[in-house]
Amino acid sequence: MRNKIIKLMFLGILLILVSGCKRDGKSKFTPPEDGLVTEEMAVRYVRVSVALTKIAESEAVKLGELRKKYGISTGMSELNDNEYKEKYPQVVAAWDSLREDWDRKQDSVYRELGMGEEEWDWIAGAIIARENRTIREFIGQEFERVKNESDSLPKQVIDTTKKT
Repeated sequence: MRNKIIKLMFLGILLILVSGCKRDGKSKFTPPEDGLVTEEMAVRYVRVSVALTKIAESEAVKLGELRKKYGISTGMSELNDNEYKEKYPQVVAAWDSLREDWDRKQDSVYRELGMGEEEWDWIAGAIIARENRTIREFIGQEFERVKNESDSLPKQVIDTTKKT
């Protein structure tokens, strides 16, 4: 149980620290005026979410190894400290490499599964709205279905998630 909690903590830290790290700010997605998530959007959202979760799990292992190797704290506040960065450039370089790896894999998932990050972000926020209650239930069922499929991801995405 403790290992699962630690793994989830690493996953959360990784997602928080790398989300939005390298985006250019150019949005290609325009949300529907009615604010409703369509079934087609929901299916793609689920597939992307499952793929991103698989990547994040593998990156969490790498993050744990990085923290252990360099004695980085759980909160990783050292990586925001200028003195620490100057004193330990190899740690900063390793962290930057991990973030770049995440960005590359994340971009690959979005590209291969045909959904931009902007659309994924919008759906994640929109599904909590009352008017999207039905689609939220559909998404829950779709998560279970996709999660249980052995070949739910295109080969290119699976290959990308395995690269180090």
